[in-house]
Amino acid sequence: MLEIRTYDGTIDDLVDFVNQVWSQAYANKMTFPYWNRAFFEWQFRSSVQADRRNLIAAYDGTQLAGVLLGTSYPFRSTNGLRGNSHCQGSQWSWLSIPDQFHGRGIAKMLDEERITRQRSNGSKLIVSFRYIGSRHSRAERPHRDSRDNKFNRKIGFWARVIDPSRFARWHWQALDGWLSQLAAPLMRIPAESSSDPQVRSFVESDLSQCVELCTAAHLPLALTIAWDHDSLRHQLCGSEVVQTLILEEQGAVTGFINFHLLPFHARTVEPVAIIDLIVINRASPAGRLKLLNSALSRMQNQGAVLALKLRSGDLPAWPLWRTHFIPKPADSLLVLQGIEQPIDVPKSAAIHVLWR
Repeated sequence: MLEIRTYDGTIDDLVDFVNQVWSQAYANKMTFPYWNRAFFEWQFRSSVQADRRNLIAAYDGTQLAGVLLGTSYPFRSTNGLRGNSHCQGSQWSWLSIPDQFHGRGIAKMLDEERITRQRSNGSKLIVSFRYIGSRHSRAERPHRDSRDNKFNRKIGFWARVIDPSRFARWHWQALDGWLSQLAAPLMRIPAESSSDPQVRSFVESDLSQCVELCTAAHLPLALTIAWDHDSLRHQLCGSEVVQTLILEEQGAVTGFINFHLLPFHARTVEPVAIIDLIVINRASPAGRLKLLNSALSRMQNQGAVLALKLRSGDLPAWPLWRTHFIPKPADSLLVLQGIEQPIDVPKSAAIHVLWR
């Protein structure tokens, strides 16, 4: 008999379960990330909180039959929250159901339990993504006759090839790999230098300035995570998996970039850098380029073949073009699921959320 309850196993077992389900579904078919313990501990804040209410599992007796996992965040919206500019919300992903349990309504039961728990917590918004860039993806898609307006928009990434040769062997599309090799001489990453403006690793004393920069940069956005000192501290330095570089000009922090590396399966397995935050609203033009190139240089030194940043209008485009990022076609659906009422965020409005 199926039972929906809070996941009660170890983080290691949870990582193994999700990776096994995703590998079973997608290996040798499409690109997908391979999760690890450090990332899950960082994402679910297991080192700083014991609450597992957002780790929802389905059990068939003692056997794990599915999971749906999320993390709470405060959100701010200029107009989408109907009279309340701030709300508690959450980001969700990692729906994982083994093949032998398909057809038993587990995904629906997990979602219903998620809604019940979010409502009891006073949460107003669930953010998630549905990958539609491959016919092999099992992600939910909107029906033509559906009245569900939770599907906000199609969304893609800014992408920057870091190692063209390894990228060509890794990527599913041979043409993309070939083109990246042709362009390689034009896309070399400048070596880091010690000249001003200065780029260095984040330290705790930078936090207040980073919160201020985030608040100012995201103020015009239609929807954004409302970063405060605690949440941004965890995001910027809460784990060995996460890296943050600071741009300092004339003694003040004027920008930062926050990223992590994960192995991605395609034709081979290679590290890919996921950029969560680029905040450069007060940086000089030269400082913006130096910060981005410094981050790319570190990613290259750590073996990344590609860097990805969600393309959602949360930062100016020209520094990305100048550092040879290109906009990939939109291959995911952004879901903004209101708990009590729809979330009215215009489909073309600039927003800031995390890709999970």
